[in-house]
Amino acid sequence: MISVAASPWFILLCLAAGAGYAALLYSAKAPWSKALNLGLAALRFVVVSLLCFLLLSPFLKTTTNTTEKPTLVLAVDNSQSVGLFTPSAVLGQAKTGLQQLTETLRGRGFNVETRTLGAATARPVTPDSVRFNAAATNLDELLTGVRETFEGRNLAGVVLVSDGIVNQGRSPAYSEFNFPIYSVAVGDTLPKKDLNLPALNYNRVAFSGNKFTIEAEVTYDGFAGGTAVVQLRENGRVLQTQRVRLPAGQRRTKTTFTLVAPAPGKRRYEVVVSTQPGEFTTLNNSKFAYIEIVKGKLRVLLAGAAPHPDLKALRAAIQQNDNFDLVTYLPGISPLKSQDYDVAILHQLPARSGEGAEVLAQVRSRRIPALYILGAQSDFNAYNSAGAGLTVLPRGSQTDEVTPVLNPSFSRFTFEEDALRRFTSYPPAPVPFGDIRLSGGAEAALFQQVGRLRTQKPLLVFGVPQHSAKPPCLPMAAGNGAYKKLWSTTTGPMPTTDSLSAPYSYSRRTPTKSASMYTPRRTPLAPKMT
Repeated sequence: MISVAASPWFILLCLAAGAGYAALLYSAKAPWSKALNLGLAALRFVVVSLLCFLLLSPFLKTTTNTTEKPTLVLAVDNSQSVGLFTPSAVLGQAKTGLQQLTETLRGRGFNVETRTLGAATARPVTPDSVRFNAAATNLDELLTGVRETFEGRNLAGVVLVSDGIVNQGRSPAYSEFNFPIYSVAVGDTLPKKDLNLPALNYNRVAFSGNKFTIEAEVTYDGFAGGTAVVQLRENGRVLQTQRVRLPAGQRRTKTTFTLVAPAPGKRRYEVVVSTQPGEFTTLNNSKFAYIEIVKGKLRVLLAGAAPHPDLKALRAAIQQNDNFDLVTYLPGISPLKSQDYDVAILHQLPARSGEGAEVLAQVRSRRIPALYILGAQSDFNAYNSAGAGLTVLPRGSQTDEVTPVLNPSFSRFTFEEDALRRFTSYPPAPVPFGDIRLSGGAEAALFQQVGRLRTQKPLLVFGVPQHSAKPPCLPMAAGNGAYKKLWSTTTGPMPTTDSLSAPYSYSRRTPTKSASMYTPRRTPLAPKMT
């Protein structure tokens, strides 16, 4: 069926336009024959009418009807609790009944699929292949997966076979589904005497030499008023043992183990609740905790060309975190210690006065990741020759008052929404007016915004300098006047960086890395240049 976007009455207008145009051109006496003249007029009429018709945006509308058989999903709770509390004979009968139901419904024109908990929810199984060995019961995930899979399809309903015991996710009683659910109860509703470890709460990363905790949740039925023995083990060796009271009138309690993180590496700890007389099952009496121990304190070198309020503010902020071992260097005041550093913060180094040459030489020779903080005392020619990824060519002493704006193509990490909102409230910072260019694979995290004009000039830059052989990570940055904001800044574990440069660095931000590295928690700081 052909339809048009406008009213179909406009088709008559198209025909009239074609007829009028043909009559206007071919009504006069022509030098050729009358038959040829009529033929040309007819052709003109057809072409003009068709062109006018195409202006109405015609389209071909087709309707296709397909018939889909109704689908019935058998959602089977294959958790261990069903297998434990249901006699094997009853389970066998249930599986046989499900198979017979499947065959009967298919004979009546239904499509029947069987789904179970866990990874099997993504694909159907057969009723006779169901094994009741799932470690957790998340019925909401099972039913939500069915809803998403059959969205927009002819889903007749879901037959839910379960004992109703949910230990993960939301209870289906508090969820809404757009299909009928037919429940089939299995298992045993009578409570059993049992001790259970449903969950362990712990940080997945700990620093070597620091204390960390593992919190164990203990649930109990039939043992209220007594005590339970909970042990923390590693490779079969008992590390700690605690006797936990099981208060009457409750069904859940907690206990906490505190340990000192050993040498770096991956550790597997096991929390075990000792078996009590008359306990129904011991399959749920243990849980494992997997923790990665990373290097403890990071050795930070804070070096400056001369005393400055920034240095005091940076030192105070860094020393708030016990995971940092801070060493300060000022020419003529505090000597440079020859040792290995994880990261160096170079405040206005290289300097125009030539101070700090020894610390720059050590950073280059030992390939220490460096954070460059440029300011009024910086020697830009020496800095540009260092190959840090940023070239600053100031034009005299003129400066621009700029605020930070995010580089949308920056891919090394993402800023939190809260940090981006704070950027808009930061006071402007003066940066040198001139040419500021990236080089050597450097990437700008922040651009300069002058008033309301967003520019492509970098403000905060990450790069890999020539002297560094370490992979790029994400550190913090600060600039002249940072002391005005730094007093309220909290710090967390600081990773290393190859090179971070800012014309007059405006903020610091550390990304969230994977759990196998560290879990930082920081707030950006907003220095204002003086």
